[in-house]
Amino acid sequence: MKTITKLSAEQRRAAIITAVRRVFAEQGFHGTTTRELAKAAGVSEALLFKHFPNKEALYSAMMLSCCQNKDEGLAGRLMALEPSASTLVLLVHLLISHMLVRRAAGDGDDTLQSRLMLRSMLEDGEFAKLFLQGMPSQWIGKVEECIKAAVAAGDAIDGPVDTALRGWFTHHLAAMLRIHLLPAKPVVDYGVSREKLAEQVTWFALRGMGLKDETIKRHYNAKALALFTG
Repeated sequence: MKTITKLSAEQRRAAIITAVRRVFAEQGFHGTTTRELAKAAGVSEALLFKHFPNKEALYSAMMLSCCQNKDEGLAGRLMALEPSASTLVLLVHLLISHMLVRRAAGDGDDTLQSRLMLRSMLEDGEFAKLFLQGMPSQWIGKVEECIKAAVAAGDAIDGPVDTALRGWFTHHLAAMLRIHLLPAKPVVDYGVSREKLAEQVTWFALRGMGLKDETIKRHYNAKALALFTG
């Protein structure tokens, strides 16, 4: 006879948070009822309210869960790297590869997070703001340090665009490309594989950040760096 394992209060709370993400992503905060959320989580409304006093509390818990860095070890190692042109190449490659290659089409966590971001920006933007205050902001700061170091070393030119904005522009470029690739049949047919597209975008971004062509060629080997994205 199969033993049924009862979830602890903490496990049940975590399970509810995970289950409701798709509902919020598809219908938004205002378009979702507590009955629909309870149904998605496989619990009664009474049990839902036992763990979360109201819909706002559940949405806030869901936001915090989604915005937690899932790979703090890798993030910590990246932030500890010496600011330089080679570190900048690695940071940009990892960001773009994650956005365009690692995110498989379908209903995975990354896809749901992208849909939540889009839904948030169509409403009050609070989820998007919270998410961008996390790892993306740390990434922007590290990119700014790397650009300054690359300019000082003669590996990049100091153009008219603010260094912090170069990081944000690159992040937004990758994010928008990701959005175009969200549907099962991408909105735009770029005519190349995801891997080749990521490589082209990385070159485009690094040039826009001011890195010289010879610097990019010296440090950017997409196949070798792909080991970091496995």
